[in-house]
Amino acid sequence: MRRFLLAFIGIGLLLYGVVYLPPVRDQIIAPFTDSLTVMAGGLITLFGGQAWVQGNVLSIPGFSVRILDLCNGVEATLLLWTAMLAFPASWRHRLIGLLIGFLGVQLLNLIRIVSLVYLGVWKPAWFYWVHWYVWDALILVDVLLIFLLWLRQLPLESRQDVPAV
Repeated sequence: MRRFLLAFIGIGLLLYGVVYLPPVRDQIIAPFTDSLTVMAGGLITLFGGQAWVQGNVLSIPGFSVRILDLCNGVEATLLLWTAMLAFPASWRHRLIGLLIGFLGVQLLNLIRIVSLVYLGVWKPAWFYWVHWYVWDALILVDVLLIFLLWLRQLPLESRQDVPAV
């Protein structure tokens, strides 16, 4: 457990430190956030809604949101990746977990973004509360569930280090 905790702290500091470097933010994170905005707008139009995207701003009739760094799911993904990388497992299993985990977090985050845009039209007074409390909690629960499901898929020989509960 101590080894996992130390690895978790070290890997977390490294990943978050790299992501917050200006070149990484400008060349990777900002374009990713813009792409996420385009995907959210595409999801809205796919289901018959009207959406306009300009950079990281998503608009529908009556409401607009700007998707910022803390809203793009990158930090939640990094938290999940930190746990997966710190846990003793094969690199093959880790890489599969990193990919599936990324997709799982980002899928829920897309749903989050679309729901918040519509909530801003239908119940604007609820927007900030749902944004900062409900969806933040749901995203963290998603990260935890993905991690636990990933742990369940570990081959039996990798589970020797896992204490029984």
